[in-house]
Amino acid sequence: MNKKLILFSLILVSSLVSCGTVVSSGGPLQQGGITDQEKNPTNNGELEWTDMANGDFNEDRYYRNDLKKLPLPDPYVLTVEENGEEVYYIYGTTDRTGSKTLDCYRTTNFNSFDLYMNIDKQNENSWSKCAARSRFAPEVYKFDDTYYLYYSDVHKNNARRYISVMTSSSPTGPFVEYNNGQDAVFKFNDDLGLDVLDQHVFKDDDGQLYMYYSVYDTEVMQYICGVKLKNPFETEGEHKVLIRPGQLKPTDSIGLEVNKVLSWECYTSFEVAEGPFMIKSPENGLYYLTYSVNHYPNKYYSVCYAYSSSPLGDYTKPYEKNQVWTNLLFGFAGPGQGTVYDQWDGFMSGTAHHCFFKIGDQYMIGYHAHGNRKGGQGASRFFGMDYLFFDNDGVPFTKGPSYSIQPLPEKISGYRNLVEDSTIYYENIKNPDYLFDNFVVEHYNLAQENDREATLLTGKSYLKFKFDKKYTISGIFIYNSAFYDKALTSDIPFISLQNGYTMENCSLNYNYINDNTEFVFPASGYHFDINDEQTDCIVIGFDCDKEYNLNEIVILGCEAWEKRVYYYLLQFYY
Repeated sequence: MNKKLILFSLILVSSLVSCGTVVSSGGPLQQGGITDQEKNPTNNGELEWTDMANGDFNEDRYYRNDLKKLPLPDPYVLTVEENGEEVYYIYGTTDRTGSKTLDCYRTTNFNSFDLYMNIDKQNENSWSKCAARSRFAPEVYKFDDTYYLYYSDVHKNNARRYISVMTSSSPTGPFVEYNNGQDAVFKFNDDLGLDVLDQHVFKDDDGQLYMYYSVYDTEVMQYICGVKLKNPFETEGEHKVLIRPGQLKPTDSIGLEVNKVLSWECYTSFEVAEGPFMIKSPENGLYYLTYSVNHYPNKYYSVCYAYSSSPLGDYTKPYEKNQVWTNLLFGFAGPGQGTVYDQWDGFMSGTAHHCFFKIGDQYMIGYHAHGNRKGGQGASRFFGMDYLFFDNDGVPFTKGPSYSIQPLPEKISGYRNLVEDSTIYYENIKNPDYLFDNFVVEHYNLAQENDREATLLTGKSYLKFKFDKKYTISGIFIYNSAFYDKALTSDIPFISLQNGYTMENCSLNYNYINDNTEFVFPASGYHFDINDEQTDCIVIGFDCDKEYNLNEIVILGCEAWEKRVYYYLLQFYY
């Protein structure tokens, strides 16, 4: 049989069965309905499973933000289809050369990467050829058959920052400067007498292009502006100030008279709003302008958001009096307001300057974080990624930052969250719906987060996931509470696949709990890799001496026939 035909068949089968994304809540909930036999399962043999908190893990199914693989600040991820497969190119500021060139990493699984160095080809007489050159924050877009690389750099004549463009026929370059590099493409900031940086180009559903960027005013702050693009090389119409740090609206105050209602955006002496990115909610159609605050060397470098009904409209920052970080999307969320914020030291630091991208149908956030996990001036920055979802109102939220092992999206692993395909039965559990809302509480001192966990009541509690057919199970994730004093630390008595195999006395690995600082690593807990067992029912039993909280439960798997067809075709291919 022709290998190309076999490969096409593999791709076709994968596309036919990959119909779900991990964006919705779990299946219907029912109290009771768990039999005595299901509460006391038999175990007819040794089940192959691995506690993934220790050592190596299956890189075909999972990933971890170990902050060692990609030294790449200001990342941008471009998804490209190559030979029927999604391939991901990651661009960023290149510390390897002191920001004098740009690099690119190619990956298909976010565990192994191919490096393409010096992808930008500079003309010898380029406008930016100077000793103080600082080429940073590249973003690459494909319009028609051409790849456009937008970047910030310093002009050799006046040391001012400008935005420019390079083009290429390939995502790995070489990218050649537009107009032979005679001058920067975008010099609109000359009218302001200020620097511009951190450009982001957004293409709306109607094809209209917009550019968002940060204006660097050394006497005041960095703020976010936006403008319509006539084409990839020209602006059109008014440049509008959209975001000022600390202010609900950019018109609330001028200059140094900053209204710090949103004080968490201004923890550093220089008030910063930079690294803008735009995402249009697929649920409510609103535009969410996201940006980084508190300056990149600082551990409090985090992502905030505002929303509008139009790309260059009046943006609203969510705000409630006497609450903090009401418009936080991703990051540290400190200091003050309780000791929890300082407990993040040693976990994740400086998690910002982000981008959004898709792996299959699943939205992700890519970002950089300080490699030393404590932050501070001069800290190296590494690429990380986590899940992005939209709530019932269409508002984006994230599952992260995470350091523990996480499941790869279905497009890469072939496994999806089967919870949404099940009927869920429960006993002795309060607010069980919080186990299946994709929301993982991370900042337990924040009012908008702290009540979104399920509670295992004292005594024996049970969860039963009943499917309408057999599925192949590959992994189970039981995310722990964000509250140190409410986190489950005892063994889980059993996880029964109801097929004769039962995992017994499943213990928590303490790698992700710091007893000294009383801190639970966000998005961590009981994570088990299972060797593709088939079942139509899973029962989890708990036995608690007091009340404990859990964040979320994910059951990874696929339809049983899918695996059989996949492996059958794979044999022919090889």
